Amino acid sequence: MNPSGGRFSLQSLLKSGFSPTLTSIETFLRHLHRRHKFNTILHIYSQLHSNNLPITHAIHSLVSSALLNLNTHEDAHQFISQSSQLFPSSPSTLSSLIHRFVSRGEMEKAVEVLEMNERASNFVSSAVVSRFCKIGKPDLALGFFETALNSGALSSPSVVTYTTIVTALCQLGKADEVRDLVSRLEQEDEGFEFDCVFFTNWIHKGGALTDALMVDRRMVEKGIERDAVSYTILIDWFSKEGSFEKAFGLLGKMIKEGMEPSLITFTAIMRGLCRKGRLEEAFKLFDRVLSVGIDVDEFVFVTLIDGVCRKGDLNRAFSLLEDMEQRGVRPSVLTYNTVINGLCRAGRVSEADEISKGVLGDVFTYSTLLDSYIKEENVVAVLDVRRRFVEARIPMDLVMCNILLKAFLFVGAYGEAHVLYRAMPEMDLTPDAVTYSTMIEGCCKTGEIEEALEVFDELRRSSVSSSAVCYNRIVGALCKKGMFETATEVLTEMCDKGLCLDVHTSRTLLHSIHASGGEKGILGLVSRLEQLSSNICLTMFNDAILLLCESGSLDTAIEVYMVMRRKGLAVTCLSTFLKALVDNLRALDAYSLVVNAGEDTLLSMDVIDYTIILDGLCKEGFLKKALDLCTVAKQRGIILNIITYNTLVHGLCQQGCLVEALRLFDSLERIGLVPSHVSYGILIDSLCKEGLFLDAEKFLDTMVYKGLVPNILIYNSMIDGYCKLGRTEEAMNVLSRKMMGRVTPDAFTVSSLIKGYSKKGDMEEALRVFAEFKGKNISADFLGFLYLIKGLCTKGRMEEARSVLREMLVSEPFVELINRVDAELVESESVRGFLVELCEQGRVPQAVKILDEISSTFYLSSGKKNSGSYQRLQLLNGVGEKKVEGEGCVDDFHSLHSTVSSLCSSGKLKQANEFVMSVLSCMPK
Repeated sequence: MNPSGGRFSLQSLLKSGFSPTLTSIETFLRHLHRRHKFNTILHIYSQLHSNNLPITHAIHSLVSSALLNLNTHEDAHQFISQSSQLFPSSPSTLSSLIHRFVSRGEMEKAVEVLEMNERASNFVSSAVVSRFCKIGKPDLALGFFETALNSGALSSPSVVTYTTIVTALCQLGKADEVRDLVSRLEQEDEGFEFDCVFFTNWIHKGGALTDALMVDRRMVEKGIERDAVSYTILIDWFSKEGSFEKAFGLLGKMIKEGMEPSLITFTAIMRGLCRKGRLEEAFKLFDRVLSVGIDVDEFVFVTLIDGVCRKGDLNRAFSLLEDMEQRGVRPSVLTYNTVINGLCRAGRVSEADEISKGVLGDVFTYSTLLDSYIKEENVVAVLDVRRRFVEARIPMDLVMCNILLKAFLFVGAYGEAHVLYRAMPEMDLTPDAVTYSTMIEGCCKTGEIEEALEVFDELRRSSVSSSAVCYNRIVGALCKKGMFETATEVLTEMCDKGLCLDVHTSRTLLHSIHASGGEKGILGLVSRLEQLSSNICLTMFNDAILLLCESGSLDTAIEVYMVMRRKGLAVTCLSTFLKALVDNLRALDAYSLVVNAGEDTLLSMDVIDYTIILDGLCKEGFLKKALDLCTVAKQRGIILNIITYNTLVHGLCQQGCLVEALRLFDSLERIGLVPSHVSYGILIDSLCKEGLFLDAEKFLDTMVYKGLVPNILIYNSMIDGYCKLGRTEEAMNVLSRKMMGRVTPDAFTVSSLIKGYSKKGDMEEALRVFAEFKGKNISADFLGFLYLIKGLCTKGRMEEARSVLREMLVSEPFVELINRVDAELVESESVRGFLVELCEQGRVPQAVKILDEISSTFYLSSGKKNSGSYQRLQLLNGVGEKKVEGEGCVDDFHSLHSTVSSLCSSGKLKQANEFVMSVLSCMPK
């Protein structure tokens, strides 16, 4: 018999002599309800009603339920309302109908239903609120509660109702409103009695351990004693935070008060121990649980398995699985999912996949596998897991939907991704930030910018419109398409929403605009954002300054800096900006910006920044400005260090202000600074240049007396100074008496001595020095060889000069230098080869001429490593070899002329002038 068929009806049954009782009808309707034959139930009820047969309370409930299950909310509302006096509906029926109306936003009808049974209003309200909280829609729960309260349908909410409201507020992160609610109830309703369940729910749902402890204290102050559940929740909080001493302390107190800890209590501590990697302690507690005879469940094993998987001990995980079976604990999909997740984290995805094939998996199983295979970029496996998921007909949740979208986009199935995305409402799934960002990124990758913008518009209309990730993605995509105007509009919207701009997105936008519109494009963007108040401006403007510094657009960088000053924004890239100005010989501009800077800017400046500017001012000859800057720095509370003063002393020496430099040096100890070996080295070098060797030696002796070890550069300054004046005996005295035993001579030492003896014409001593140090594996440098060869030639000792030249041509310093020469003269034959040929032919004077050219190009012009200029520059603290070499890469005259001519012809006169000044600054004074 088919109840829903045309041949079946109550009338036909009656005509056939069948006389059903109300009990048999109730039984039959319950049978139909279990089989979800809701339309048939309504059909039979219609016939009962038309034949005026009596209706019982049970039949009324079954018909109400059928209407609700068929989503005919209006009919259900009407049916329940018409018979509410005769057959009061059950609380569960009312809560179901209210839930449907609230879900559809029909709050008035929901309140009407609530008013049908005033005695059950608290119970129904609690059930509705709780139900919305469980499905993750606490906002609807609160909306219904407030409407019911304001309408009077819920006049006196009970503690049960307020307990569910606490859950909703905590889910929305409104802990402050919970505190306000409790305070209001305490003040307005003195007879309102809180219970342990209320406070326990508040403790459990609260946002942090400190909040939980505050609530617990409040509960105790009210004289409400903790129960086993409240103890367990507090123990769980302490365990999550890693405060295991307090957790065990509460456990002991709980037992002392006569409460038996449950398996849940012990599991909470074990879970905390496992998450903190304290596995052995967790297993000891597990053994304690077994020893007191508590029956363990699957969740305890899942906790331990997850702990060992996090540690990568998968063998122990499988051992725990065996232990489960031996103890009669049947593993469910929860256990297998933990193992599968652990294997995937360890990169053993194929093993996890094999295990999943023997388990009736759920959405988490397939989500984990899909996500892992996507990370491995295994297209075949992604498609196989997706097929298995579809065949399993498992209801999809939002996490799985997002992973599937990612999977479709990964394998290039963009059409399927769009279909799934559009089908989400039918599956009762609401897109979140991950959904939108995945779709936007996928559309952008395929070049479907219009589709990406459409998804972006849907995001803006949604409740998750404040997703910074999505905004950053769309800005980046628009930049790549050259749609800067639209990108700037989106950026402006981000500012209005107070969203954070990703550093990568900021730089992508700036580089794109700079590549398209140059400095004007950057200034245009800054001008548009200038009126906005947001952290985005802070990020963008700092990145703009960095970009402009990299491209050499320092004037525009200064303009952006001034905009930031007007807006009161902190210049986080200030150090880089100031250094760029100093490196481009614009120390005065840096000085001006610092002196006139606001308080916000100054907060990011330290002694290093001031020292960099001071060094630039000294090098450019602005000593008065350098001294003024020291005064300004002190007034701003900056404690200048010895490096700063060394820079200033060096600047004074370079400008010939030796007396002032000595006075400044003498004042160091009075202001609490101890001169370093660099401090002494600068003055010793300057005194030697002035021929004041006695003073230089006194400084050297003082330095040694104070426990400072002079380095080779300081000794070389003295030796080179003596040799330049032909005072080779004193130079040798420094070498033998002061230097020996402290530091090892180097190539510069040898070359200085050779130069000194060669100038005096004492070639025997020059050769002796050359041979002596060669025996100690210390060779002369390029200039040392050249001085020796030229001196021998002057004396007419051509064969000896030729022998030294031959040795020079195979020496390491020469080969290294000549390779550079050959690299720059790519169209010419090897210089070294030509010199070797001259040497073999005995044409030493001609070879010397070429060596002189090389010397003037690479030493006299550039201040290269082994020159006296380099020796002096290296004394400066903080100015290393790489910087000197970087500034010293000056080519021959033709290259210089070509560069200057090119800049002038393109109208870049300022850059040409700066380039020439840079070259001149590298020349020897």
